[in-house]
This record gives sequence, structure tokens and C-alpha cells, in this order.
Amino acid sequence: MKSDCIVIGAGYSGLAAASLLAKQGFSCTLLEKHTSIGGCASFFRRMKFSFDVGASTLSGVQKHQPLGKLFDALQISPELKHLDPAMIIYLDDKKIIRYQDKQQWIQEAESHFGKKGQAGFWNDIYAIDNAIWELMDKNPEFPPSNIKDIFTIASRLSNLKALPLLVQLFRPMDILLEKHGLHHNALFKRFINEQLLISTQSFSDSAPIVTGAMGLAYPSETYYPIGGIVKPAQLMLDSFRKHNGALIMKEEIVSIKNTPSGEYAVYTAKGNEYTCTYLISSIPIWNLSEITSDSSIQPKAQSYAQSFPKAWGAFTVYFAVESDFMPQSVYNQVHTKSTIPHCEGDSFFMTYSMSDDLKKAPQGWHTITISTHTEASQWFDIPPEIYEQKKQETLTFIMNEVHRIFPELNHAQKEYIEAGTPVTFAHYTGRHRGFVGGIPHSVETGFLGLPRNNDGLKNFYHIGDTAFPGQGTPAVIMSAMNAVQKIVKHKHTDI
Repeated sequence: MKSDCIVIGAGYSGLAAASLLAKQGFSCTLLEKHTSIGGCASFFRRMKFSFDVGASTLSGVQKHQPLGKLFDALQISPELKHLDPAMIIYLDDKKIIRYQDKQQWIQEAESHFGKKGQAGFWNDIYAIDNAIWELMDKNPEFPPSNIKDIFTIASRLSNLKALPLLVQLFRPMDILLEKHGLHHNALFKRFINEQLLISTQSFSDSAPIVTGAMGLAYPSETYYPIGGIVKPAQLMLDSFRKHNGALIMKEEIVSIKNTPSGEYAVYTAKGNEYTCTYLISSIPIWNLSEITSDSSIQPKAQSYAQSFPKAWGAFTVYFAVESDFMPQSVYNQVHTKSTIPHCEGDSFFMTYSMSDDLKKAPQGWHTITISTHTEASQWFDIPPEIYEQKKQETLTFIMNEVHRIFPELNHAQKEYIEAGTPVTFAHYTGRHRGFVGGIPHSVETGFLGLPRNNDGLKNFYHIGDTAFPGQGTPAVIMSAMNAVQKIVKHKHTDI
């Protein structure tokens, strides 16, 4: 089967790239290993209940942001509810309300962490966040992935006021905390580190100020997708099919080769062969390295896989609950009394379905998805009885914490209490070692060494959470849009 483009993986980035390419008139084939779309933003059903695979938020949907641009380009309108407050954080005996309004949030932060430095710190965070979105809106080369991109951005007169931001790509968040006298505020640093972990996959001593600021600012602008995080993805798929795109499910790719004519040939476990001019991969770099040994892609894929041997895994909990109780926000971060067994963080994130979201649960019921960070390798290559024991210990701890924070749920009827580990993610998504969340951004690894959209490889593009700019729904959408822009430009240049 021959097409202009093949996109590997039907997660958010793969669907975004495929739908945009199809709308531009490219013949496009989208190959997905699983039986459902969405990737890490997918769902599963248990009878009358629908569960998000991960405890995800939705953000970046304003007109100048990646999802807003995507929805506009595809002319789709997901059913979203804007949240205010956007999130509730439970820290020790504190209930911290993350308001949308900046001044209201600063007052809330001051009431919990003291007035010293809070206003200055958060004004800087929001100013950096706004400037970065404005810069990205005008510069498709941002974030820069090589020296050429940096010079291109720097050469535009309209970017002069934003140029100092480039320096913040290489400075850790701790510097900003110290600037405002907050580096010795132990409670605030606990709060910041757990917020950074769920948004940038790193802590204040290594998270770059730029991506850290975006991670700390995003909770002020969050949305709840009716029916689950997969619903916008399904609208992308509808657009893709409307423009004659072909989605082929249950097609596991086992090999990629270069053809004598300069195209790419993709081979699947079913023995099928697909050829294309442009190949776009949204699968993680580690998986890409495993299937490209017979192609020109292999040296770069292998180099990246070796350079970034580790990423985070997720421990997840799912259950349905019958209750009239509705928390103040559907998004909740719970700081635990002690470190979660077999996990690295001291908090978990919980998504609670809305009372009127009957697509996720019947009247009077809610579905809940909980996620926390874990070191992935500890869940593999261990005896089954040890694996089950560890899983049960972690599940019990998290459920006890849920009941501590939300006593209203303690005696409520619950169904389908299940837990997932990196082994679960590896089994269902095929992601290497169950890695999720992408490559943690760090000033130690630097930005110019991160995997790029296009690395000088002819007609090959890498997108998704292991392609720079990295993790989070807005970032993976941006990686897809950047790749599409380059493909369209390349085609027009050839013509």
C-alpha cells in the first residue's frame, strides 16, 4: 500500500499530524498497534463505566496555543468545560485552591506559604509563560532544537524583547526561587517540586526556568473534556477520515527500511508492507530504535535511546464510586503523609468525573483515575508473587490516602478497583518498559541534545513526548504541528 505519508501511532501527536496532513491534501496512512486510539490519553470501559488511562488535564486550548490552533485548523469543537478553580492541592493540613485569576492565586499562595517573595515569583512565572506562548505563536522554530534555530529566532526584530528567555532555557528553577528568597521555604519547595514533577517530569534543581514556568502556570487554565480525554482525539480522527485518511488498527510495526527509490517501507507483524515518501513516527525513541535497524534512521534513533536510557513510569489506580459528593475541582493533587510505597513522588494526581458527565458514568456515579510517578524498572523481571505484593501495597496505600482526604468516599459503594504499573502500560501501549511522560527536561542534559523533529534525515520526522518540546498534551501537539509545517514547506520547495 503506497501513500504520501505514513504516521506511526494514533496518540494525540500522531492523530494531530495525520489529520493536518490529510487536510493539506496528502494521502496519509495512520498505523496503530492497539485496538483503540489515544495512546496514553486513551480510555477503557468496564461495563457502564469509562476510565481515562491516565489522570490527565487538558490545557493549551486558547486561540494562540497548540490545541486552540489545532481545533481551529481542523474546524472541530470538543465539548470542554472551563474549570475555576482549576485544581485543588492537598498539602499536609492545607487545602490550596488554584484559582484562574493571577492575583487571587497569589493571595491564596501567600496565605499558605507566607508573603515573602510570592508576588514577585508568580508574576515572573506568568510573565515568562505569556512571553513563551507569544514567542511560539510567531516562531515555528521555538523551542530551538539546534544552533540554526537559535540564530533564526534571534534575527527577527519582533523577538528582541523575548531574547532573554533563551537564557532561561539553560538555568534551573532554583535560580528563580533564590531570586525571590524562596529557596529556604521548605514547604513551598515541596509544593513546587511536586507541581513540577507532574508537569515537567523533573524537580526545581534541574527543571529549566522556561518549561518550569509553563508547567507551573498551566493549572490556571485547565479544561474538562466531557466523556474523557480521548474525546478530542476522536474528533481529530473524524477530521482525518473526512479528508480520506486511512486508519489501520492492530498493525504492529516490526521493521522500517529505505527503498531503492528513496522512499520508506514499513513492515508489520501481519506481514503487510506500506510505503511512503514522508514517514512520521510518534512512538518513543526507545521503540523506534528497535525497529529501524535496516534503515538510515537507526544511527540517530539508537544514539538517542542510549543517551536517554531512563524515563518515568506510572502507577495508576482506577475505580467507580457511587456518591453525591463532588470535590471543588475535578483535578486534585494529593500530597501524601509519607512516600508512596514503590513510587518516587510524595503525591498523586486524581481526576474525578463530573456529576453530569453521563458518558463516563451513570447518574449518581463517578469514575476516578489516579496516577503517580514510579521508577519503571523495578516492576519488571521479578517473580509474579513479588509483583502482585508490591502492586497491592501501593494500591492499598493510595486508597487509604483517598479516604483520608475525601472521607465522603470512605464508605461509598465502589466497583472495579484496579491498579496499573509500567508493566501494564508496556502490555497495552507497547511503550518500551512502560515509560510515560517523555524525556524529563533538565538543564543537565541541555536542550540541543534532545531528540528533534527532523535531524537531517530525509523525509523522516519524529513527534510525540520524546521529541522536543516534549511532554504534555500542548507540547506533543506542537511537535506534530512543527513537523507538518516542515513537510508542507518541503513539498512546496520541491515543486
